Amino acid sequence: MNNLKLLGAVATLLAIVGCGSGRQASDRATPAGSVDPPRLAAADAEADQWLANGRDAGKSFYSPLEGINRDNAAKLGFAWEFQTGTARGMESTPLVVDGVMYVSGVAGRVHALDAATGRPRWKFEPAIDFKYSRSACCDIVNRGLSVWKGRVYVATVDGILYSLDAGDGHLLWKSDTVIDRTRAYSVTGAPQVAGRVVVIGNGGAEYDSRGYVSAYDLDTGAMAWRFFTVPGDPSKPQENPALQKAASTWAGNWWERGGGGNVWDAITYDPETDLVYFGTANGAPTSLAKRSPGGGDNLYVASIIALHAGTGEYAWHYQQTPGERWDYDATPHIVLATLPFNGQPRKVLLQASKNGFFYVIDRRTGELLKADPFVATTWAKSIDLETGRPIEEKSTSYEKSPRLIFPSTIGAHNFNPMSLSARTGLVYIPTVHAGMVLAEAPPLAPRLPGRFETGLQMALSAQLAAPQSLPPAMRAAAEPAALKGQPDIAMYASLKAWDPVAGKVVWESDKVSFGDHGGVLSTGGGLVFQGGLDGRLRVFNDQTGALLKEVDVGTAMIAAPMTYRIGEVQYVAITAGSGGGGWYTWSRDNVAYTRGNANRVLAFRLDGGATPIPPELPPVTPIPLPPEAIGTPGDIKAGAALFATNCGHCHANAPRAPVPDLRRSPLLGDEAAFLSVVRGGALQERGMPRWDDLLTEEQVHLVRAWLIYIARQGYEDELRGTAAAAGKALVIGHP
Repeated sequence: MNNLKLLGAVATLLAIVGCGSGRQASDRATPAGSVDPPRLAAADAEADQWLANGRDAGKSFYSPLEGINRDNAAKLGFAWEFQTGTARGMESTPLVVDGVMYVSGVAGRVHALDAATGRPRWKFEPAIDFKYSRSACCDIVNRGLSVWKGRVYVATVDGILYSLDAGDGHLLWKSDTVIDRTRAYSVTGAPQVAGRVVVIGNGGAEYDSRGYVSAYDLDTGAMAWRFFTVPGDPSKPQENPALQKAASTWAGNWWERGGGGNVWDAITYDPETDLVYFGTANGAPTSLAKRSPGGGDNLYVASIIALHAGTGEYAWHYQQTPGERWDYDATPHIVLATLPFNGQPRKVLLQASKNGFFYVIDRRTGELLKADPFVATTWAKSIDLETGRPIEEKSTSYEKSPRLIFPSTIGAHNFNPMSLSARTGLVYIPTVHAGMVLAEAPPLAPRLPGRFETGLQMALSAQLAAPQSLPPAMRAAAEPAALKGQPDIAMYASLKAWDPVAGKVVWESDKVSFGDHGGVLSTGGGLVFQGGLDGRLRVFNDQTGALLKEVDVGTAMIAAPMTYRIGEVQYVAITAGSGGGGWYTWSRDNVAYTRGNANRVLAFRLDGGATPIPPELPPVTPIPLPPEAIGTPGDIKAGAALFATNCGHCHANAPRAPVPDLRRSPLLGDEAAFLSVVRGGALQERGMPRWDDLLTEEQVHLVRAWLIYIARQGYEDELRGTAAAAGKALVIGHP
């Protein structure tokens, strides 16, 4: 019996026992969203569906569908689109269950669509307190939802976990997952169903939070267990023996600033072992000297941890970057697989980490099997497979003098999902080649709730061609004389086909903009799909990397595509919208710079039409005449510092950016209106949080004085013709 006949026989058997193979919306015999353990385990027999994040339990982002293949990929065209009405980062991959598409949007909104037409079925618009979006390091994105036994599970940026009815979207229950609202917690990741519970983590390691994951009863929303990833105050009992052990690897008063180690992505469940796997982020502050004076491994930051799903008890961990101090989160996508090692099949988990190494780990025991660099790495020479520890380069210590280090804080691979093809055995990784200059920052001021806590200065290698653009203390590391023996300092992104058994690159796509590293889908048709910031969906030959097709959609894409089938028609779908890391500004190679960032769900099919392209944005107009200057030079200086600390992370004050250029804001001329937005939250629904708990009216007045100052500066520059271009962004700093 050939493979296709075998799949057909399995599908028939599954239908008989009630697992629902090949069901469509028109003949559904069970309620909406009917995904359960037997059905997910048989995902390959239901290739029409996309039942979970990554499609299957192992999160392979591979589909056996082969209707769209190498022979006909050139005929791929537009099928339908759905506009969400938002304009921020879109990082989620849709799910399709029995003809219904479920997709999460900005901040945790949910849309249920007809998968054949894109017609809306229902929408969930949560009541979000955008005050807590101030603690989201990298936009108010959302990376997905879970559909399980007639329910949809989604988390919002303010940390609320929701259970919805999959049929009509009505609320079943909600739970607050945040333990301390005075600290910087936000949720951007997808909930993971694990046995009888749903598991969710949070972000905030760049600020002042203590990382943890929580599990909630699927039916009631009651918390079942919680596991902290870093120890708390050592003068008090730790929550479990694993944390008691971890405490000895820390020094100083780390708990006062949280410690970090947040779980903001990459949660995976293995029903065979009943283990939940997740990666943890960097420590807080990032600087080890400030976080843990005297050093130490600082368990469990930058680690992969396995817990027993039923109880939340510790099973094992593997720390990728002991004493992490380069912002090398271990949070990228985790894939479960079975691979041959020493002639025997091994149940493993795979991760292409931010630190530049590809890890193969036995998922039962946590034993490290392989660790190979998939990009240029200068922080470590290699990984010792006996001890599991990296062999670090001494020259990467930046405590005494600035250092150029590869990879950069962007990561060799970040949140963008990779794909493991069952057809080729290769992993397709969206990679970034970039370095950074690091230097120890001045001593940290007393902790402010929810404020950035890196404890170091960073500059990306894009600036290395002009060392004078770096802060004076960091320029020496970027001078030509200091670059001898370093990797190529040009920043770029590429798609790499990686052999996880041999530990080597098989092929690499053409190099593109370093920020252009969208998620990946591979298929049984011999194809690999990836969207780009330039608004083009690309289709590659999975064996050679040859580019077979480009579809210009006119909207930037960073999420991973997916594919499904309705009747005889195979579709490929992707969410579109620029955001995530570096979200607060757009470079000119991001199509959002010229066509805006209206968020869309796009579907394609063979013999489809031309994709609707958003119109070009109007030309940038000059800065309008600003109000008369207010405040003393001291007021303006104080306002600049307040803006840089509280506002500059989002407002780049560039005319082409996801958030408004405040030099052009009509609110500058109306102090009462300005106060109503900044302190009163008048524009919260558009994503502008309120600041009434952190900024006084007097402080808001100082910020406004600073903004009027730089608006007048820009206006006068344009009048004199000294600005390089109307779209030039002003660097935030003191006047």
